[in-house]
Amino acid sequence: MYEASRKPVAGLYARISLDVAGESLGVTRQLEDCLSKAQAQGWTVSDRYVDNDTSATSSKPRPQYQRLLSDLEQGRINAVVVYDLDRLTRRPIELEHFIDLADRLGVSLANVAGDIDLASSGGRMVARIKGAVARQEAERLGERVSRQKQQRASAGLLQRSRYRVYGYDRDWNILELEAEVVREAFTRRASGESTTSIAKDLTNRGFTGVNDKPWTSGVLSRTLANATYAGLVTYKGQVISQGKHKAIVDIETFNLAQTELANSSMGHNSRKYLLSGILTCSLCNTRMKGNPSSNMYRCSTTYGGCGRLSIRIPLADQAIRTAVANYVPQELERNYDAEAKAIEDRVARLQEGYQAQVYTLAEVQPLIAIERQALVEIARMQKPSIAQTVHGSMNLSQERTLIGERVSKVVVHPLAKGQRGVSRLEVLFNDGTTLRLS
Repeated sequence: MYEASRKPVAGLYARISLDVAGESLGVTRQLEDCLSKAQAQGWTVSDRYVDNDTSATSSKPRPQYQRLLSDLEQGRINAVVVYDLDRLTRRPIELEHFIDLADRLGVSLANVAGDIDLASSGGRMVARIKGAVARQEAERLGERVSRQKQQRASAGLLQRSRYRVYGYDRDWNILELEAEVVREAFTRRASGESTTSIAKDLTNRGFTGVNDKPWTSGVLSRTLANATYAGLVTYKGQVISQGKHKAIVDIETFNLAQTELANSSMGHNSRKYLLSGILTCSLCNTRMKGNPSSNMYRCSTTYGGCGRLSIRIPLADQAIRTAVANYVPQELERNYDAEAKAIEDRVARLQEGYQAQVYTLAEVQPLIAIERQALVEIARMQKPSIAQTVHGSMNLSQERTLIGERVSKVVVHPLAKGQRGVSRLEVLFNDGTTLRLS
């Protein structure tokens, strides 16, 4: 307990729940009023504690409030000035803790809206009543806000937030350059490439997120889990409506990416062996797994297989790497330069038609937009894809993605007498072509 003769040394505490502009004007006004109150009390002001843009209703920690309590415990201050009691806390459990601390340490409390004497039973009763009222007001506000958000979501309207979502501006218009990064990330993840691999590649190529920070696996995982990109609107984690905004990725790609994310979180998305889950036993049609102790891919009885076939990991890996690298699907034989030139010529003719007043602006704009979107797609197809990359420069996840882009499965047959090891492998490509190695 502090001695009664000791002059109060005060800390000023200010808090505001929401500061959209980020200018701290609300807490600045509180501090000015608190300083005037302290001076009127004849108290010395030692420090200021400010939790700007911080709720006192949630259980999330308030750093400056915790520092205030610590300084009270350590005797650096022995009085607190707040604008009103609900600035200090809106949670009854926190108020009880503060009352106990004030009683134990002899803390004086002053508030601009009307003093409360925590040293008396009547003052503590008033504090508890005000605390209960503040809690009820906070809960009623929360209910109204929650209902408003649910109503907007049901109508297909996205919630406004402090930060825009990557790929969209604040009005939910698509930013095409960022949208291309989003589409690429979804496509690669849907193909089985890990978020770590994709994030590293995006960062190495100079792409950054909304805040110009490098992509990380965690940030990318949260991005890929955002249903907004598929044109959907969620409320409390559940999809409840088709959004009125435009989607960046199609629903099929989005769902495939969610499957890969779920498999990864459950430990089903192992990347330890190149061909685990790709090699298939011809005798029982079970996917084969890598076995570290024997350095073999095995049809394992543990996973429901017959247990009769196996093949050495280095042999199978190198054979499939070579087969996939040497296989050129028909779509890669397209003349992209000629297609791009044809699109540019059509755009030029449309622009000339507009200048000659053959088309109105309202007529020509959507036609040009269609052609430019086709040009963006051509540019995307011309990028050095994983399928065109030299194996030596890829990590394991990228190699698996390469194989997944081209191969549906690789069948392992029993080894016949006099047969070479790689000739047991039959590659089934996604375009329907079958290749038996020799």
